[in-house]
Amino acid sequence: MNRFSAIILGAGSGDRMGGIDKILTEIAGLPSILHSVNAFLEVGRFETTIVLANTENVGQLKYLTSGPEYQSVEVVLGGIRRQDSVKIGLGQIKSSDFVMIHDGARPCVSSALIRRAITECENTDAAIPVVPINDTVKMVEASVVTSTVDRSSLYASQTPQVFRYKTISELHRKLTFEVTDDASVAEIYGVEVSTFEGDPENIKMTTPLDIEIAEIILKRRNT
Repeated sequence: MNRFSAIILGAGSGDRMGGIDKILTEIAGLPSILHSVNAFLEVGRFETTIVLANTENVGQLKYLTSGPEYQSVEVVLGGIRRQDSVKIGLGQIKSSDFVMIHDGARPCVSSALIRRAITECENTDAAIPVVPINDTVKMVEASVVTSTVDRSSLYASQTPQVFRYKTISELHRKLTFEVTDDASVAEIYGVEVSTFEGDPENIKMTTPLDIEIAEIILKRRNT
């Protein structure tokens, strides 16, 4: 049976949140990061779960995961950029066949989505959840619409993204580009990235409004 580890990213600065630490913000009765951590633990397939923190929240994250139910969770200090934190997290994993990399700012991740990622990775080195883009997309230059983009082949990517551990570790070691997700690392170096069905409720908290939406989603699930 394949061995899995998880990396959950919580080291971001939260600049677009007006100084709010979205990782520690209470949502539906829990600090938001714990919703993600608990979803991974519920699946029961992860030997190690690495949570990346920043200098401001590392102490609190260690405290939140100090109970016996979190014995497989390790909180470590991340880097300045997202990719720096991922590289640090990969270095903390002792041995694994696959690793899932998840944004801690997506507290609505479900165990069902994580299980889909486990199933999908059986036949690939890299796989990501995607959802179709429903809005009409415009190309704009100098505040003027220049064209309408065919959205039939456009999808928004989500996390958790799953990779063969050896593959993504090697790619991050030699990465010299700035990237916004780990699938981009695989794409840059010619690794085929498969897709599987994402979850429209698996939103990323980027603005204060997103916190309110996440609260609604998680409270509904718990009723």
